[in-house]
Amino acid sequence: MSLTSDPSTSPQSRDGLDVGPATPDVQPARPRLGRIAPVFLVAHFGWMLPVAAGGTLIQALMEQIDADAKVALYAVLSVVGAVAGMLANIVFGALSDRTRTRWGSRNPWILVGGLVAAAAVMTMSVAPSFALLVVLWGVFQVSLNAFLGPLIAILADRVAPESLGKASSVVGVGQLLAQSLGGVVAASFLAVPRDGLKVVPLTLVVAALVVFFFARDTDNRGVPRPALNARELLATFRVPRDADFLWALAGRFLLLLSFMLVVLYQLFVLTDYVGLTTEQAAPVIATGGLIMAASSGLSTLVSGPLSDWLGRRKALVMGASFVLAFATVPLAVSPTVTSFYLFLAVGGFAYGIYVAVDQALMAEVLPDQENRAKDLGILNVANTGPQILAPVIAGVIVSLAGYRGIFVTAIVVAIVSALCIKPIRRVR
Repeated sequence: MSLTSDPSTSPQSRDGLDVGPATPDVQPARPRLGRIAPVFLVAHFGWMLPVAAGGTLIQALMEQIDADAKVALYAVLSVVGAVAGMLANIVFGALSDRTRTRWGSRNPWILVGGLVAAAAVMTMSVAPSFALLVVLWGVFQVSLNAFLGPLIAILADRVAPESLGKASSVVGVGQLLAQSLGGVVAASFLAVPRDGLKVVPLTLVVAALVVFFFARDTDNRGVPRPALNARELLATFRVPRDADFLWALAGRFLLLLSFMLVVLYQLFVLTDYVGLTTEQAAPVIATGGLIMAASSGLSTLVSGPLSDWLGRRKALVMGASFVLAFATVPLAVSPTVTSFYLFLAVGGFAYGIYVAVDQALMAEVLPDQENRAKDLGILNVANTGPQILAPVIAGVIVSLAGYRGIFVTAIVVAIVSALCIKPIRRVR
């Protein structure tokens, strides 16, 4: 499989564009949503499950490695992986925009990225040292984003604008089911986290194969492609100077930061804040996953089609941010399992609305349709960026103000995220 052409054999246009073999100029097909919806569901479930379950399993592994330094160890691993993933998402998005193969521009990256990411996590299960775990987590994040950047671009490529809300709901259901069931899966392997790391990546393998074989793209070797050089590659990190784009980026970043400040540390919240043992925390995490699956799944199914019917995205996204802030209040007030369940129920409902509608909002706010994957990769920094900041912020806040300080911070950040969505003009 070749993702680039040999300049000595490829014909050149007058503009210096590498046009590849002399085949007709074709555009990616836009299949009916009913055909591609199951692929979206499987694909987004497949990548999110190892991320959701893997985070808790790695926390358990850090506790086995060094219980006293577990927060610091997890922070180091998270930051390294998130930085690698953030940069990779932008780069691979840009590369997929320029890829010309018989399988289209996105699918080859999705297949290779998914398989390599799964292999990296499986290898973590036998890694003998913390240093190697960090390296493998970095490899996982890079290859996952080689899978994820092009996958996100498929939404903008192949779904008609009037169906974006419905498609976003399908994406959201896949992600939220995986995120919720990830707690159940992680809980079952909490005492033996290495065994869990051998199993959870299998869904990513299935996801990569399903997209490649069941969401076939058209041969695009005849489509003109700008030459990719060092200058163009550096340009992929240039953030568009577009106010709507920047407000959307800030809103997503802050909302996910608020959510991750709590969710990424659910094991430590239950053991260090609520006061449970690791054995007691396992069934609570599993039950919480089921609660969140039910609440977030319901809101996701309803909110995406509702945003299409209303023709409005902003009000739903802003409302979800305010509800998430409200859902965090019980945890800040009372360190109990009941408060934890309330957060997952109400916060999960809000997060489900956000995930479903935000995908459509992001697709509509793009300033340049010719560089969809690159710009979506920059927007996706709002997914990986909070993974960088959440462990660092949480570590500092816990040392200064305890876990209540984390919850108060999450409330404030969620409210600010809602205010960032209001100035967007291009989307109602």
